[in-house]
Amino acid sequence: MLAASGTAAAQTEPFLSVTRGAGAESCPDAARLIERVEQLRGRPETGASSSYLVDFTRDTDGFRASIRSGSGARELRDRSRSCAGLEQATAVTLALLLDSDGQASSPQEPGVEARDAPPPAPPAPAPSPSASAERPPVARPAPAGAGGGEREASTSGRGATRLTLAAGAAGLFGVVRPFAPALSADLGIGGARFRAAIGALWLVPQTLELGPGELRETMLGGAVRACFAAAGVGGLRFDVCSGVHAGRLKVAASGFTRNDAVEKTWLAVPIELSLASLAGPLGFEVGAAALVPLRRNDFSVDGVGVAYRSPPVGALVSLRGVGSWML
Repeated sequence: MLAASGTAAAQTEPFLSVTRGAGAESCPDAARLIERVEQLRGRPETGASSSYLVDFTRDTDGFRASIRSGSGARELRDRSRSCAGLEQATAVTLALLLDSDGQASSPQEPGVEARDAPPPAPPAPAPSPSASAERPPVARPAPAGAGGGEREASTSGRGATRLTLAAGAAGLFGVVRPFAPALSADLGIGGARFRAAIGALWLVPQTLELGPGELRETMLGGAVRACFAAAGVGGLRFDVCSGVHAGRLKVAASGFTRNDAVEKTWLAVPIELSLASLAGPLGFEVGAAALVPLRRNDFSVDGVGVAYRSPPVGALVSLRGVGSWML
């Protein structure tokens, strides 16, 4: 009676034990996992030759299941936010392991020698639904013309709206004298195709000698311009720009019988070609513009002559460093 009672207890002892670590409480316990395995196999397990220990854990990469038995250990992973997928994969793996153990321990037919028995078929590899979870998703380009497809993000940021601040040197040709150096700065905003800027232009004071005296010229002006990107190669863009240049020109005479100071307004429309590198945080811009004056200013001294007679079209050449920030 004692022996029979012990045999009955051994038969009802579960073949599976489960432990669940911190954060893996949503994973199945032993009873639920046994139920899933029996559903997959279509029959209850009453005589498993091996016992299995399943340990569910959770970390930053997702859920893991470690299956250990006398024949070795296996590990399954799932990066999902729930344990449902890993539960199914674990149940499938256990069902296959139990089928494999049953084939290996099945008795041979009477009268057939062991050397004549065909070797058992190797167990099929356990499918792991979590295998796809371990691989990062591969983005596939949308077919041409298809709507709703995700477009690849620009890594260079060329198409983004940028705020620019530029400063540098310039040369004025045919405005107050054949050549006069100047300093320029502007603040701009724009994107891949268009940009606009507002800036200032300061003329380095010039001195023109005329007869017994001289004329000292100074000018402080501003500019508003808009540019269109006509072409681009790599990080460079070729722009066509226009706008308005305006300034207050002051001339003071000295060394003459009568020394006066005169102020006049200077207005001109630029037609500019620009080569710029604006893709990174630091860049440059080189520009060459023809200045069509809306108002020409010539200065003369009565009884002495004209100090400088400006041509119908002037020019402005500039070289500036540019800092830019994406908005």
